[in-house]
Amino acid sequence: MYKKTRKNGAGDKEERIMGVAVNLDRPCTISESIMQSCKEVKSMREGRTPKRSLNDLFANIEKWSKEEEK
Repeated sequence: MYKKTRKNGAGDKEERIMGVAVNLDRPCTISESIMQSCKEVKSMREGRTPKRSLNDLFANIEKWSKEEEK
């Protein structure tokens, strides 16, 4: 695996801070999110949950953005 090397320690503190900030913003890891999405798609295909389209997603995004403006 490729590893970046530096002559001085500049940037190490920034990288740690950014790593912490990313962890605070995410409720779960990327792999957990992908697994959850796969479970949702499987559930939709099996008919246990209603199917959602891209138009549904856009409608929800518009609804959420209007709710945040209030």
